[in-house]
Parts: sequence; structure tokens; C-alpha cells
Amino acid sequence: MTEIQIKNLIKEYEKEYIEFMEIEKLPQYKIDFFEINVEESDATGFASAAQAYYNTKTDEHILRICKSSEIPRYIVFHEFTHILDTEMYAKQDSWKYMALSGYTEYHAAQVELMIMLGADSIQTQDFSFTVDVEIGNSTVRNYLNSRHQLVVNMMNRTDFPRDIEALKTTVGVLYNYFGVRSICKMYAKDYTEEVDNTIIIQKLSKVLFEEINSFMVGWFNEAQVELSFVSYMKIMWPMLQSYFGKE
Repeated sequence: MTEIQIKNLIKEYEKEYIEFMEIEKLPQYKIDFFEINVEESDATGFASAAQAYYNTKTDEHILRICKSSEIPRYIVFHEFTHILDTEMYAKQDSWKYMALSGYTEYHAAQVELMIMLGADSIQTQDFSFTVDVEIGNSTVRNYLNSRHQLVVNMMNRTDFPRDIEALKTTVGVLYNYFGVRSICKMYAKDYTEEVDNTIIIQKLSKVLFEEINSFMVGWFNEAQVELSFVSYMKIMWPMLQSYFGKE
């Protein structure tokens, strides 16, 4: 597609997102285009066809779209959710924008799975854990387990965490998993948990993992969103200290 065609598609998705989320509007954003850097994605173990960014100084939202990739509705809805969350909970506040990273990945993954399941609105209905989702002819069970395995693979890398960005990406993928799992826990009639968290516990500590694992369930109100900042920073802060040489 041309850049104009992509922009028109994104605007159509925006209208659908507003209706789906039952909101009045989405914050204004600028669309930029990029190409996926294969070397960088191999280094981090992860790549995305769309990315939302926010400049706390200029109060500008940016939606970056890869021109050479497919642009599914569920991926753009995921990024729109980052834009919405940032506007609601971290507007022009750099610390909150950083601390919001865990929750917004959780929330975006909730919305993303609902779109994959064909939901018409945020008010979803029960579904079977073995029903197919939109991606890769996969069942919900297999999709959920694949999200968990991605976290394990990223944390199992010999260079983990390679740098701050790799750490942020990996922890974000963990919160994506929690978001997908939360929808399954709430609405999958035959949900069962089938994963081994040993590697994640080794990286985070048993106490911290259990705290986050039990907290990241359900739809969050504003108070819960702000509480999520604390647990997210408990993960990030020790790593940040090690990089910047702080005690």
C-alpha cells in the first residue's frame, strides 16, 4: 500500500476503535513510517509492525507504521490503546509515562485479544479456550501459551538484559502475556493454566513474581493503574540502577 492508503486505513481503524472502546475520541496523533531493522529485532528477539510513542515535552503522540508489513486491525488497536492510556494517565509526565509501561502493555493486550476473538465492543462475552483466534490458525490456549513462551525465550537469552531497551521490551511482553491471560481468566469457560514460570521467577524473584502474577487480573480502574506503577518499577529499578551505577 502507498502511504496515503495506509493513512486512510488507519483513520478507518480509528473510527472503529472509538466505537469499540465506547469513547468520544482518540487523542490527536501523528503517523510516521519506518522499516523493521532485522539486525535490531534479532538482537532483542522481538519486532513489531506498529509502535506508539509519546513526547512528554511536546505532548505529541506518534504512531509509527511499518510500510512493508501487513497492518492488521488488532495490532493498530493495541497501539491506539497505548495512546489512550498515555493521555489518561501520564500526560506530560515523564516518570508516569515510564511507570505506565507495564499496565499499558497489559491493557493493550486485553483489547488485542478481544479483537482477535471478533468482539464487537469492550463489553465482551464468554468464549471457549479452544476457539480459534485471528492469528496463525491458533486456538486461544495455544496463543496464550505462545505469549508466555516468548517471555521465557527472551529472558533465557544469554545476553538478557542486553540493554535498557531490551529489558523494557521483555518486561512489556510479560505484561502482554498477563493481559491475554486476564481475558482468558475472566471469559474463557474452560480456562486452565498450563505454563511453567520457573525462568521468570529466577529473573524477577519469587516474591515479586507472585505479587505481579496475582495483581494483574481483570479490568483496572484508575487507582489500580497507579498501583501497577509500583510493581512495574520494582522490576525496572534494580536494573536501571545497575546501568547507571546508582546505589
